[in-house]
Order: sequence, then C-alpha cells, then structure tokens
Amino acid sequence: MRNGARITITCYARGTVFDGGPYDMSTDLWNRLADGGYVTDAMLDTGSDDPVVPPCATESMRPAQPRAAGRTVGSNPGEEGSALWGALEKWYFASGKRSYPAVDGAPRDLASSARAAGWTVVREPRDRAVVVIPPGVLDAPGTGHVAWVDATSSRPDGTYLRITEMAAPDTAPHIWSGRTVRALPELSYILLP
Repeated sequence: MRNGARITITCYARGTVFDGGPYDMSTDLWNRLADGGYVTDAMLDTGSDDPVVPPCATESMRPAQPRAAGRTVGSNPGEEGSALWGALEKWYFASGKRSYPAVDGAPRDLASSARAAGWTVVREPRDRAVVVIPPGVLDAPGTGHVAWVDATSSRPDGTYLRITEMAAPDTAPHIWSGRTVRALPELSYILLP
C-alpha cells in the first residue's frame, strides 16, 4: 500500500513483535485489512496505540453475520440537523456517497424500520453502523437517539463504542460531537454493508 493511503481495518490480532516504522514503536498488534492481509499497527496512524477494532474471530467464536443491503433512497430522510440526519450523513459518506437507507420514524423505531427495509440489524456491537439508542439509555430523550459507530474496542470491563453524533443529548441541533460510550445490551446496530 502507498504512503498515506486510506484503508479499512476489519479486526486485530496479536503476533510477532515489530520494531520501527514511521512512529518508531514496538508492538505485537497486527491489523487485518479488508483484503485479508495484515499490517503492523506501527505502520498506521489509527489515533491510538491500542486496538481500534474488535479482535479477529477464532474457531471458537461465532462468525460475523453478513451485512445485507436493503432499500435505499437518494436523499437523507432525517430532518436536517437532527441526530437521525447526522447518523445518516455519516452512513452516506462511509458508503462512498452511494445512498441512504430507506428508514423513517423516530430514532427509537429506527431498528424496526431498517429491518423492514431489508437492512441487517444486530444486537452485537459493530463499527460502520448506526447505533439505535432507546429512550433513557445513555441519556437519550423520549424519542430515542441514533449515532454513527466509528469503532469498537474491548476493555476489561466490556465493549466500548467510539461514536460520532449530531444533536447529542443536551446539545443543540446542527452540532457534531464525538464520545466513547459503553456498548449496553439495549442498543441495536444497523449495519452498512
């Protein structure tokens, strides 16, 4: 890969210690790329020296559920400046500016709407997904909340999500923000293929 190339990391594994790279570091962290190859974390600028994706599956783990492509629309169905609009804008750009998922309703109903439109909806934390946050969970209002999952990470006390959101709880519309939150069992994830 060329210097400065944007890549997709799908998971990580621990392996042989690598010393060097442009950041002159020593690490046993290897990132699996979308094409199946691996690259040492020492060669990448991920914003962290820790894993930024889930660990790669082993034979003892369930394989990841495939990501179905459902019905789409050509424009963002959310109200501009709302949490839904922000999450779907992130979806649009992550999809290569192809389309938006054909979903409607309040954020609390988005998982059902997406499922009805043919999109994959899961309860397991995933990146490249819209997270649906029910009312009262993670300070979500009565209508619920949605955000874009940039990355997931495993910690000793559980799985965490790095999310980007618009109109976060206690924030005005049209305001982008990011935070790291714990992946609670009440959350649902609408997966971008």
